[in-house]
Amino acid sequence: MAMLDRIYRRTWAGQRAWNAQARKVSPECWNVLGSIGSGAHAVVVRASLQSYSEENIQEWLIQLEQIGLVESVPVLDENDLDFTGNFHLARIRAELEKLREKSEHIAQLLAR
Repeated sequence: MAMLDRIYRRTWAGQRAWNAQARKVSPECWNVLGSIGSGAHAVVVRASLQSYSEENIQEWLIQLEQIGLVESVPVLDENDLDFTGNFHLARIRAELEKLREKSEHIAQLLAR
């Protein structure tokens, strides 16, 4: 599993462990769980744990997933943070035209 192309989030159990400050979680995994918060891209997790190696972080993420405290999903184009991957100018123009037509119709109704 490639770490850098995933988005991680705490599961319900992970959030409960975080809230209860469960002692069964190792200090290193605790740091990872804290950096994930309600959801974080792997790059953000890595950046917040700069004092640890990427290999260690990946190992801890795998452990957290295996015990059900964290889940991850692959990064898809729909998660494109600069919004260029799913940008369709023709669709936007079509929606703008629909809005213009609705606005004109409403203006006509109000003018009566």
